[in-house]
Amino acid sequence: MNNKWTLVSILTVLLLLTACGYHFAGGGSLPAGVNRVFITVMENRSSETGVETLFTNDLIYEFTRSRKESIAPDRSSADGILTGTIVRLSVQNVSRTSVSTAVTRRVTGTLALRLESPDGRVLWSSGDIIERQAYDVVDGNKTATDQNKSDAIAVLSSRLAESAFNRLTDDF
Repeated sequence: MNNKWTLVSILTVLLLLTACGYHFAGGGSLPAGVNRVFITVMENRSSETGVETLFTNDLIYEFTRSRKESIAPDRSSADGILTGTIVRLSVQNVSRTSVSTAVTRRVTGTLALRLESPDGRVLWSSGDIIERQAYDVVDGNKTATDQNKSDAIAVLSSRLAESAFNRLTDDF
């Protein structure tokens, strides 16, 4: 009799978990019945040159990693066109050793995406997607600091791509 109640309890918990809509982020389908997406090179409104290629490639990688069959090789074979804008990349000092000497800085990236039908109707838009990444300032070595900043932007780009993909496929 005790085993029966244990089994019923376990089944009830499993039923509740599946019925509540719990699922992994990004595990849903693309919005508005879109199956194949063409991703355009992002518009760059930041002062960092060349990041539009990095951000676009990271977004394409996120799609191919999670859902390779959903990438269209060209506009004509897509039922959705994904465009994006790097709205801003800003750098703030996070910690200092003195008023004029920063030890750690943080780069903040803001990305906005739109999914449109081939005829130009907006099917989905992300609003602002914001991520942050800290990096070290190397005292007296601008080259090393610039490399740290570039590395932080690369991490930031990857996070933004993952966040964007999850929002796009969230099914909520």
